[in-house]
Amino acid sequence: MKNQILNTLHAVGISSLIRSRKKNQLTVLSIHRISDERNTFWNPIKPKTFDLLCQYAKKHYNVIGFEQLSEIDGKSKKPYIILSFDDGYYDFYENALPILVKYGLPSNHNIVNECANKNMTIWTERLNVLFEHALQNNISLSINFEIRKSSISDFKGDWMSFYLDTFKALLNVSLDKRTEIIDQVQNTLQVESTRRMMNWDEIRECASNRTEIGSHTYSHDSIGTIPDKARLDREINQSKVEIESKIGSEINVFALPNGQTGPQADSVISQSDYKYVLYANDALNQLPLNTDSSPISINRINLVDEPFPQMALRTEMFHDLLRKYV
Repeated sequence: MKNQILNTLHAVGISSLIRSRKKNQLTVLSIHRISDERNTFWNPIKPKTFDLLCQYAKKHYNVIGFEQLSEIDGKSKKPYIILSFDDGYYDFYENALPILVKYGLPSNHNIVNECANKNMTIWTERLNVLFEHALQNNISLSINFEIRKSSISDFKGDWMSFYLDTFKALLNVSLDKRTEIIDQVQNTLQVESTRRMMNWDEIRECASNRTEIGSHTYSHDSIGTIPDKARLDREINQSKVEIESKIGSEINVFALPNGQTGPQADSVISQSDYKYVLYANDALNQLPLNTDSSPISINRINLVDEPFPQMALRTEMFHDLLRKYV
């Protein structure tokens, strides 16, 4: 019933009505994987749906990159939108880039250095794979956090609640401890993640096809939990320097992993040479942008796997309006 209502609302023009009020606002979408692969805990957006999104964006928006923000003059009849990707999954290169090229659209992709250097998979995706394996094989999964143990039985068989509890707990431990916990689960289940991340050659090819590369930290750590300034410098600043040396272009965009930050991380970011820092807080950006802060803070709307009419409504912030008035 809910899906039918939302699809109907888009069909009768609610998306267009809301979009007409965006004259002085910038929309930045936060996108991750584009693939037909399915995962109960974090589904990629299907390529066919992404194709429809690109058609929609090209028809109704001026699709730009961050490097064009300084050129906005306020004379456009269409609102502005940026298609922003995180993590550096290979399926961007395989599935998303050809669609972007087909429609002649620019994009932004923020990559993780260690993944490109070592063909590593980020910890969040490893967690998704392990939980999916346990769910599909009816395994009584348990997680040892040392200070407490957690298992599917504690959540009365509610796998999504168990997953979210585990995810939030892992956000708040050190990278070494987080890796150790995930390694223990992986060794117990004897399953490996098969997700490929882009290598440097593929990243350079993306850059040559109007994809502005940014940093998503060096190792995709939860930077709000890092007390050591040297490690924060590696995640934030050395990441930028290395990417610039690998692709031969200036890096101006920094995207916070999982939207997480903290006072120490904010201090390092504020002293960095990035022009823009990206959040995942489901909000729009007022134009002209507030240049009082450096880097400039950019809000993004997180897109999830759903039928395209609902994705269009999410792009136009319909869900936010619904929460305000219902």
